[in-house]
Amino acid sequence: MSSVSPKQSEEGDGEKKTNTMENIKHIPFFFIFLCTLCMSTIYANTTVYQSTINFLHEFRNSSESDFYEEVDNQYDPEKQTSRDVIVKYVYYLSNPQKESLITVTSVGTVLAATPITYAYNNMGFRRSFVMCAFISIIPALFFPICVNAKTYLLAIILRILQGCSLAAFIPYICKLSVFIPFDHFSVPVIVFAYSHISEIFVHPIVSHMASSSLGWHSAHYGAVITIVIIFFVFVLIHFDEDFKERAGTIGFCNAMFEYERTRSRTFDLRIPYLSIYQDFRIWVIFFTSFAYGCALQLFYQFGPTFFHKVVGHSELSSAYFTIIAPILNLITSCSSVYLFEKLANSEQNKMRFFNTISFGTCGIFLFALGFFDPEHHKYIVTVMYILASSLLGCSYAGHLKMNQLRSGHLHLFLLVNIFIVNSAAMFFSSLLNVLIAKNTDYSSWSTLFIVHAIFLIIANIIFFFFCSSERANWAKEGYEDSSIQPYRDEPLPQFPL
Repeated sequence: MSSVSPKQSEEGDGEKKTNTMENIKHIPFFFIFLCTLCMSTIYANTTVYQSTINFLHEFRNSSESDFYEEVDNQYDPEKQTSRDVIVKYVYYLSNPQKESLITVTSVGTVLAATPITYAYNNMGFRRSFVMCAFISIIPALFFPICVNAKTYLLAIILRILQGCSLAAFIPYICKLSVFIPFDHFSVPVIVFAYSHISEIFVHPIVSHMASSSLGWHSAHYGAVITIVIIFFVFVLIHFDEDFKERAGTIGFCNAMFEYERTRSRTFDLRIPYLSIYQDFRIWVIFFTSFAYGCALQLFYQFGPTFFHKVVGHSELSSAYFTIIAPILNLITSCSSVYLFEKLANSEQNKMRFFNTISFGTCGIFLFALGFFDPEHHKYIVTVMYILASSLLGCSYAGHLKMNQLRSGHLHLFLLVNIFIVNSAAMFFSSLLNVLIAKNTDYSSWSTLFIVHAIFLIIANIIFFFFCSSERANWAKEGYEDSSIQPYRDEPLPQFPL
């Protein structure tokens, strides 16, 4: 039996680190930035509705203000008399209907995950990515029209289709994996940065457009124009020299739609599905990610509604208060993963520490929010709501770091799983809001906050006891799993950029 000395181990780690740094030097940063910008515009297109919801007709919740009355004169031929009858009509799109249009978006994301993956495997990155952009654009064009036409079911279908476009995350992260070493500490921050970036810019821009003479429709059309411009730049700019040479031979269009398929790289990435899903600690990561996703969506999706309708801020002030959460989350996520590498302690204790800061702080402030009345403590409630979301980014050095350490070279596959879990959390959080929170009734919102607080604390307790920095057996070289199918060479298109 052979053994490795500590000195040899240190030399091996040093060599691995050197190779990683060499790879980082060759990362096409502009291309990654452009892809992230494209992903942000797709995500922003679905987020526009959350900002325009305060401007969309009346916004009430099962109250008398939901209805308006009209006097109708009816004639009774038998009695030959007429009388005035008061007819009660409901304003189109009540609060539950509007919030359901937020909820169903995540349904489309989950449903589209498998088809988009299949499209990526067969069409390559560029075409599958652009296809997701088209899926995002088409519903956004017709959504304002169908809302004005009072076709609620059609609006539901369009929002589900719009949610399908968010599955662009799959080709996006697969392309990033080609250029970024997935054992680098910054990977979780990079791959999920698009969600924070889009939230920062969407709410203030959309609120200004919707409150102007252009109306709330203009925000949706503006998002469509932005996607078209960004993806036009994406399609035209990034072609390498080989592609340009091929385009000169067979034509640009042929190169776009045929040449990419021929330039494939074969990956020997055999995934032990059975062993992964039988690993209890992976389910701990999934559950913790689910709790994190629910809390994050509470602030991102319903921040404008809470600040405007419950606390009483104006639409524009609500938009600017809402963007504080993604700004702070982006800062804390970057800071936490950097400090994780610098702190002198075991990796297991550091993950417990950062995850507890993230979930514990959020849970405490959400729980405390249940006991304050915004009518008398308007700005205290505002500050506490913002602080509750401010440190959620520390979880990037918590459960997401554990996912990275435990999964090793299968980190990409687990990140896609976490993305699907976050989509399910988006649905669950929206559903809770529809079932519990009423529009201007703070007592129902306080119940919602307490439910999320308890959920976060339970998730953190489970993570604290089952946290581990050890690499899973199924992520080690040479591991064999009965669920792995016989090996076949199946090229996955990765180029051109």
